[in-house]
Formats: sequence, C-alpha cells, structure tokens
Amino acid sequence: MTQKARKKTFFALVCVAFLAVLVYEYLTPYLSDDVIYYDDVKTASNFFGIFAQEYAQYFSHTGRSVAHIILRIFLYIGSKLLFDFVAAAVFVTVSLLIYLNVYNRNEYDVRLYGFILALLWFFDTAISHTVFWMDGACNYMFTGAIMLGFMTLFRLGITGKRKFGSLAAVLMLFYGVLAGWCNENTSGGVLLFLLIEMGYHFIKNGRKWTFVRPWMITSLIGNIIGLAFLVMAPGNYGRLAAAGEEHTGLLALAARFLRITNTIRENYLVLLCGGIVSIIIIFYAVGKGAKLWEKVRFVILFIFLFFATAYALIMVPFSEPRSYYGAFLFLVIAVSNGFEEIVLLKEKLVEIVATAIVVVAGILFVFNYFEDGANLARIRREFRERDEYCLAVEDKESAVTVPMLRPDWETRFSAAYEMDIQEEPTYWINYFYSIHYGIGPMYGVSREEWTEY
Repeated sequence: MTQKARKKTFFALVCVAFLAVLVYEYLTPYLSDDVIYYDDVKTASNFFGIFAQEYAQYFSHTGRSVAHIILRIFLYIGSKLLFDFVAAAVFVTVSLLIYLNVYNRNEYDVRLYGFILALLWFFDTAISHTVFWMDGACNYMFTGAIMLGFMTLFRLGITGKRKFGSLAAVLMLFYGVLAGWCNENTSGGVLLFLLIEMGYHFIKNGRKWTFVRPWMITSLIGNIIGLAFLVMAPGNYGRLAAAGEEHTGLLALAARFLRITNTIRENYLVLLCGGIVSIIIIFYAVGKGAKLWEKVRFVILFIFLFFATAYALIMVPFSEPRSYYGAFLFLVIAVSNGFEEIVLLKEKLVEIVATAIVVVAGILFVFNYFEDGANLARIRREFRERDEYCLAVEDKESAVTVPMLRPDWETRFSAAYEMDIQEEPTYWINYFYSIHYGIGPMYGVSREEWTEY
C-alpha cells in the first residue's frame, strides 16, 4: 500500500470509529446519575453557579471536580446531541493517543490503529459505564484523554521529539494539575509514569540531571498538586465511611487484594498474556542485550503501570469494574507496543497473522454492531415512552406504577438494565426519578404486566 493510500485508509478508519461511537452515544438516554446531576444543574442561577455546586460537592461527596465540571457544563448547555458528538471525538482522541504512545511504529499504520480500536471495543469490559453513559464517560473516558494527552506531551518533550519553550513551563503546570485531579488511581499512575521517565533519563544521562528543563519540573509539581486536591477532598472521607466492609485491618487488605486479583483474572488476563507473550517472542527474535531492552521497555513499563494502577484500588473498600479503566488503557498501550514490535520483525508469516487478526476483529465488529445497535434503539424507545408517560401524570401526589425494561434487549454497550427502576419505590433510583418528574412514589412492574401504553 502506498503512503497516500495508507493515509486515506487511516483517516477513513478514524471516521468509522467516530461514527460508530456517535450512533451508540445518540441511542443512549440519560441514565441514573445523569438525571440526578441534571436536576441539580437546573437549579443553578447562571453558568458560574455550576462551579459553586461543584465546590459544595467537593466538601460533601467527591473530589473528582474536573470530571464533574465537564459533566455539569454539558448538562447546563442541555444538548445531549452535543455531548454525543464530543464523546465520539474524545473516544477517537483516546485511540489516537494510544497510537502515539506506540513508540516504534510506521507512519499512518492502519493495521496498528485497527488493532488498537479492536482492543478498546472488545476488551473494555465496562464500556457501558466508561464510554456510553454520560456521567461515566466524563469520569473515565474524558479524564482518560486528559491524562494520556499529558503523558504523551511529557514523553515527547523528555525524549527530545518536541521542543518546548518557556511558556510550556506555565502551560504544563496547569495541565499537570488537571491530569492529577482526574481520577484517583489513574492520576497516581500518571505521577508514577513521570517519576519513572525522569529516573530512566537520569540514568541514561550518566546519572546527571542536566537534561531537566523547567517544564518538566512544573509538570511534576502540577501533577502532585492536582492529585493532592483530588485525594484530600473532604467529601471522599464521607463516602469511605459510608462504604461497608466485612473485614478490618490486614484481613480487609487481603480481601481487597484478592478481589482485585480476581477482577484482573476475569477481565484482563487475555490482554495481559498477550503483552507477556509479545515479550517472549521479541526475546527469541532479537536475543539479549540493549536491543532487546529498547524493544520491550515500553511493554514492561505499561504492564507495570497497569498493575500499579489496578492494585492502587486496595486503598478503598470496594471498586466498580469501571474503576479499572485507566489501568486498562495502560495495558492496551503495552499490548499495542508489543504487537507492533513483533510486526516490525518483518517476518512474512507474522505480518499475515497480525493482519488477519485485525481483519477478523473488523468483521466481528460489523456483524455485532447492528444487533447491539438495534437493542440500544429498543432501550431508548422504552425510556422515551416511560418519560412521556411520567411527564403526563396529572395526580402528582399518588403512587405511580411504571414499567421496567423488557429483559430481552440487554447488551454490554448499555448500563440501562443495571440502572433501571425496581419494584419498590424506596429503591434509590425510583426515589430520584420521582423527584425528577415531580410525582408520587414510583413502583416498577414488568413490561409484560403493563397495559397503559
């Protein structure tokens, strides 16, 4: 394939990824916390009022101010379609940032980019929470893009591939604060990345700090400041106190460690084995020494960051699968680096197998996309019908019975079933929907028993 053809194919693949995510985002309604934050944002007297709301939440609920400011801005604007477009663009941005962090690659490498998209699509076990849910996307995908962007700029600068002037010291300070204030365990992984990169270049530079530039120092300081604001938020301690745990002390830590290990085994073992196998293949292909180290260094680095970011969750009593999103991104970078290093060995059979893997993944994507999309459309229709019914209720005081989702349309690309109403009106989401619609207690019944529409 010529350079021009590769470039066109590469950008065509970017457009396909954008449109694929855009359609699914459009078919995803407001879910769970989206509704709660929507009602809260609508009480703001003006745009700056949402910052006052987030300031209050910092002290009462959570320190993830960057993510929730993004969420509140979209809800204040009030256009779900705008969010859908931006979210699709952010997904593409994440994929391109992973591509840029494959350090030894061909220009406009279509096969590599297709491989990255396949990993993001098929191996993100919490994709319904991290990408196709507004609140979750702001907390994980959007902040993931911020953190990967910061890491990419830092790496390009420290390796000399990009030259930064004096203004960069100020800009990277603020960018570091943002990247540190995103997500507890992943922002910690970003800080660890900065320290490892600076330590590596210190050794490479003959154990001298002469390579250090002002922007590197401000990047590190900014990241530490942002992480400190995140983890020291008073609201975090209230959430931790409310989280129940069966064990205490060392036994509690052991239980958390086992829980994290089981999550890795159940959700990420295939990718992890892929990264390790790539190291073994490269070892047998190039032998020992400096050449081997240069080819596997980044695979090892990001596998280490994966483990560090995942096991950092041992600090909290309980973690949702979506909490591993940052660790997942690091693992995707590791596997992608290993994949490309193997392909660059220029063995014909290896190239054929690598291309076949990407093509088969593309075929699976196409055939599954339409079925999952149809289920998303059905779920969206159910939500719209229920929304119209609740808005039309005239008696605002009496109890209201509404249908739950049909059980046949569940898909890994929607969190709607996990966040749907339940039979009892005391269930938390029933309670908040009652407030949202301004109606009485909300009871859920199965769709088969529902006859109102």
